[in-house]
Amino acid sequence: MRSVTTPLSRRALLAGGAAGAALLCGQTSASALAPAALQVGGSTRAYPLGGQRSAGLLSTGGLTVVSVDVDGGHMLGVTFPSGASTDTVSLRVRKAGGDWTAWSDLPLNDSEPDPDTAEGRRSVTASDPTWVGALGAGATVQVRLPTTDVADAHLQLVDAGESSALSRSTLASEVKASPKAVPQPRIRSRADWGADESLRKGGASYSDTIKACVVHHTADGGTYSLAEVPSVIRGMYRYHTVSLGWADLGYNFVVDRFGGIWEGRAGGITQPVVGAHAGGFNADTFGVSMMGDFTSVAPSAECLDSVAQVIAWKLSMYGLPADGVTYLTSAGGGTARYSPGTTVKLRTINAHRDVGFTACPGNVGFTRMDSIRARVAQLMGAATSTAIDAKYAAVGGAAVLGAPTTPENDTPGRSGSYRFYTGGAIYWNRTTGAHTVRGAILAAWGNLGWENGLGFPTTDDSKAKGGAYNHFQNGSIYWSAATGAHDVRGAIRSKWAALGWEGGPAGFPVTGDSKAAGGWFTHFQGGSIYYSAATGAHWTAGDIRARWAALGWERGMGFPTIDDTATPNGKGFYNHFQGGSIYWSPATGAHAVRGAFRETWAGLGWENSWLGFPTKDEYSVDGGLRMDFEGGTLTWNRSTGKITAKQK
Repeated sequence: MRSVTTPLSRRALLAGGAAGAALLCGQTSASALAPAALQVGGSTRAYPLGGQRSAGLLSTGGLTVVSVDVDGGHMLGVTFPSGASTDTVSLRVRKAGGDWTAWSDLPLNDSEPDPDTAEGRRSVTASDPTWVGALGAGATVQVRLPTTDVADAHLQLVDAGESSALSRSTLASEVKASPKAVPQPRIRSRADWGADESLRKGGASYSDTIKACVVHHTADGGTYSLAEVPSVIRGMYRYHTVSLGWADLGYNFVVDRFGGIWEGRAGGITQPVVGAHAGGFNADTFGVSMMGDFTSVAPSAECLDSVAQVIAWKLSMYGLPADGVTYLTSAGGGTARYSPGTTVKLRTINAHRDVGFTACPGNVGFTRMDSIRARVAQLMGAATSTAIDAKYAAVGGAAVLGAPTTPENDTPGRSGSYRFYTGGAIYWNRTTGAHTVRGAILAAWGNLGWENGLGFPTTDDSKAKGGAYNHFQNGSIYWSAATGAHDVRGAIRSKWAALGWEGGPAGFPVTGDSKAAGGWFTHFQGGSIYYSAATGAHWTAGDIRARWAALGWERGMGFPTIDDTATPNGKGFYNHFQGGSIYWSPATGAHAVRGAFRETWAGLGWENSWLGFPTKDEYSVDGGLRMDFEGGTLTWNRSTGKITAKQK
């Protein structure tokens, strides 16, 4: 990255008002996760092949041809919910009044989510999908497959919906005008191809950074017209989400044979979104898939150049060279070339077959990988811009961040670089890439020591539920108008995330990560999370938290050893601490039970015993101490050390 001498103090920049606290957090550009304004209809129908009419065994033996009558649809595939004995199935189509097409061989799909994910656990064995165009009414599809697989197999018929609402200009092949040598190419949005966002399963998943790219082909025949491109993408999207059970379209970007680049999986084109394109290696990579089957034919020059453009742009944003190497650890999976936990040396630009047992991106497509790398290197070698310049352009430039107020400078430790603008800052290092930080979050990060405190940002400043946040290498900063900006780190952050982040019962943090007596804590709008090495991080709130606070927090009863928990009878809540327990019910309030009182009460059955909930903390009586409960008392005799239980 560029180094400029005598940079201005970042503290002075904050004090001088550049990106100061008066700037609003969270005013980012529209998220790709927001529902698209354009919704294009479509459907998916599954036909169990075991219930269809058989066209008989082939003479080669062991194979059956099954005929299915269908109406409508544009894309076909075959799924095997319990697995398949074959690597390839074949199908052909006859439209009403027409002749049979030639048989098309469909290999089993070799793109997949990583196995230890919810998406991976939903995934089923399936063929690649194939685009057949509009079938119309009265069509017949024949599927040729092993006889042993017929009973479990399903023909998937995808209707991609109508694309008449999409403008012709959407399909035009062009790039943005930009003075940058490596511009962001024109990337059509999910709305441009008509994504039905209701088909997505949950939000996007993100890696911490991008380390490499994986190039694919969709293995479809590639006979689509320019006008059909959005329909083909919608068909793949439905096949991946509805038929295969994936969370979203598997690829991060798809490139058509006319050179159009399209946003694939939702989550933000500049972000390290985890796809389902290279099983075992979806983390820290992005997938670019060429739309077509390049086993025996070559991708078009327009397609190859657009593939290189989107790769060059994305790599430059994360400071990666075209001819570099990286190390990735395999998550394993059915098609992964490497077993789980294996760390592999890879190139920054890989073919799918480099990481998986697959022919992707086709035999001829694979021969074009070196030319793709060379073109990416040419685009990046001619660049006069840096990753920070590329990021600035990608987020909207001056319209979002304002004009630059400093040159691009190295950080003091020379581990990265940064630039300030009137509306915020962009920070970069090789591990995290370039990300925006703004407003009160930027000010709080500066007060914590910039990259020497929480590390470099791993996300842009992003919208939260009622506020904004940035994730950093060593924690996060969350902001809302009611609470201000505060840091959350380590095990406390993990516990908060498990509770639902700011959308859960905790809400936003109201303090930063703070030292306790032997541990750490963060207070939130709805309660507190306390951590010690001995107890871990645990949540307490409401009257239990208030009672614990009145008794001296962790200096009184020690740290919580569990989260606030509902009692088995559902009548109240409790929390165990190192020095006792606090029990609460609406009728009794919150009271501490400690020592021998707690042991005796526990031995009788806790709140389910005849004593019920405590109604008063321990108090002094003649000769000892006493505790009151709903159903009686426990009295400790100082002389004998014994406890007497008395029923009301």
